[in-house]
Amino acid sequence: MLSAAPDFSLVVATVDPDGRLLHALLDSLLASSERSFEIIVADQQVDDHLAAVVAAFTGRLTLRHLRLPTRGASAARNAGAALARGRWIGFPDDDCVYQPDTLAMARRVLSAPGVRIATGRTVDAAQQPSVLRWRRMAEDFDRWTMFACVTEATLFVERTLFLAAGGFDPRFGPGAPFPAAEGVELVDRLLGVGAGWRARFDPAIQMQHPNKIPPWNRWAVQRFYRYAQGDGAFVARRLRGHTLWWVTRTLGSAAVQTLAFRGWVSVAHAARIAGIGVGMWRYARSCGRQRGLRTGG
Repeated sequence: MLSAAPDFSLVVATVDPDGRLLHALLDSLLASSERSFEIIVADQQVDDHLAAVVAAFTGRLTLRHLRLPTRGASAARNAGAALARGRWIGFPDDDCVYQPDTLAMARRVLSAPGVRIATGRTVDAAQQPSVLRWRRMAEDFDRWTMFACVTEATLFVERTLFLAAGGFDPRFGPGAPFPAAEGVELVDRLLGVGAGWRARFDPAIQMQHPNKIPPWNRWAVQRFYRYAQGDGAFVARRLRGHTLWWVTRTLGSAAVQTLAFRGWVSVAHAARIAGIGVGMWRYARSCGRQRGLRTGG
């Protein structure tokens, strides 16, 4: 028999090869000042080695272990969200670590009148902002201002709103054809569901997440190229004024960095420009192919 529904459901999509990342995340949640939460581990590994990690925390945390047959972070998050019982859903990356007050701060923001989405920021081990150039002040955001407020790892959303929007698009995110932009693509659709409610960013909602770059090297160039394809596909999928404004600024900034001739840094930004173009082309081509299949072409 299930206990009373928790306030938060945390869906962790993971392909953690040895379990150390998932262990660190779960260990951090033991110290959470907020206790009304469940964790759904959406496990995409081909073997069952993460079962031992889940077992180590069973009884100390409310945990569910969902084994999935295929890989794809967005599909895994959707599968986990389908089992969620909480009022609010969060999607921590398996390589992030929660602060003791992360969920308490999220509750404070989500409990404000009209707020149905809350986002925070990631910080590194030195508590400095990581991953994005986050906005510095707490503020409501919309489609035009969301780009410095959103990653999927820092997102908390009402479960009913998430389900109404259809969840993550499984074509975006790690393991999918377009391996990035799944968070901003989702939020772009969430902001179109209904009216009269608010989405709010607050830097007081924090979780630790490492910066993968620097160092600047060949791997960084490849990462920029792959992730930029997700950005380009997002723009092609949600072709509106705000996405065109964002991609124009992004391409302009990347062009400046490319022309600065700073070694691998410039090469990486050139790869980003190429990746955005390739992502837009690939997404448009895939849509054309799907239309052809529907019409028998």
